[in-house]
Amino acid sequence: MCRSGKAKVGLMMLLLTVSMLLPRHRVGAAITCEQVTYLLIPCISYGVFGGTVAPSCCTGIKTLDAAAKTTEDRRKKCNCIKEGAAKIPGLNYDRVNEIPAKCGTTCPYKVTPDVDCSKSLSLSLSLLY
Repeated sequence: MCRSGKAKVGLMMLLLTVSMLLPRHRVGAAITCEQVTYLLIPCISYGVFGGTVAPSCCTGIKTLDAAAKTTEDRRKKCNCIKEGAAKIPGLNYDRVNEIPAKCGTTCPYKVTPDVDCSKSLSLSLSLLY
């Protein structure tokens, strides 16, 4: 139990470090990788360890969904998630992809190490209209 607590503290420290290393420039998008990281940090515990999805994770996902108003925003969000997820040791992508449904929302693409955010979003967004 103590070891598990130390692992979680270590993981959180790693996540904070990773969030500081993410690119800090904006390319016309309203959403930044820093915002994506901040809102999704509560989801990482479930993605790595399983258990219960934290309510703050669901709040972050819904806040992020509401903020991603344009195609550019959605692509930026997708790329930030893809790049951030790749830096998390032990992340289980199957669990990550369960989170939206557990939070009562949907994601138009599967988070994977090789998701093509432009193609995935173009295809899935066209299905919505």
